[in-house]
Amino acid sequence: MFDIKIACYTAPWGPAGLVDALSTISEFSFDGIECPSSVVTSYEDRLHVFQEILETQGLNIANLLQQIDLLDTENADIQVERAANAARFAAAAGSNTLTVCHEKLRDGELTDEEFATAGAILEEIGERCHEHNIELCYLPRAGRLIGNEKDIIRLMSSTSPDLVKLALDTAEAVLSKTTPQKMIKSTLERIKVIRFRDVSGSKRRSKSTSEDPGSTPQFGRGAVNFDAVCKLLITSGYKGWITLDVTGEAHEPGEAVYHGYRYLMRHSGLFDV
Repeated sequence: MFDIKIACYTAPWGPAGLVDALSTISEFSFDGIECPSSVVTSYEDRLHVFQEILETQGLNIANLLQQIDLLDTENADIQVERAANAARFAAAAGSNTLTVCHEKLRDGELTDEEFATAGAILEEIGERCHEHNIELCYLPRAGRLIGNEKDIIRLMSSTSPDLVKLALDTAEAVLSKTTPQKMIKSTLERIKVIRFRDVSGSKRRSKSTSEDPGSTPQFGRGAVNFDAVCKLLITSGYKGWITLDVTGEAHEPGEAVYHGYRYLMRHSGLFDV
């Protein structure tokens, strides 16, 4: 119906659970998977094995997600090289994008110098990604770095649209005290990946997400208004990947993905069913 593909994030199965994750994910009509960059360490010397696993399960790799420190100027060259290595792997495995996010929590606003540093490192990584025909996406995370709407718009306006794209996480948008819909409207032309993840809206549970089981409500039962998000994607003509992320849900990953996938197929209007 729309030029949208759907992927599933594999991290909830744990570092050693990739094969089990793909076996479960292949039971649904996902187009691909999103993986944490730990797969590079596990498979870079045996890429053919990784490719055979994907082919056997009928899946593509949609995206790699890598954490870096965008303010660590002393080790910037090392981090850029690590990201470039991930981009090489992503390209060889069949992906078109690499997503990076800032790994450390942070209090307070960025100085102009820090903002310029983060933007410069991202653009350098973007240039290295282009060498492998990979597009770099920055993933904003609340409470870490460049996570609120104002800073995201500033980053997009101060970096090259050819070098730095955007990956938007619906839960992180809510945690940064805005809505995914507002973020999408502000930055649609730069978005390449949208990660569908829910966040608690209960007074008994703080609005936070983590990797701990039970920290996140069952998909579609939290504070993210997925109906409104999907309607906006339909009217705006979004083209790109949607990644289902059930990290932090209390159910085991396979069951959590089943509920999330069924919700999207029944309620989003984005996919032919």
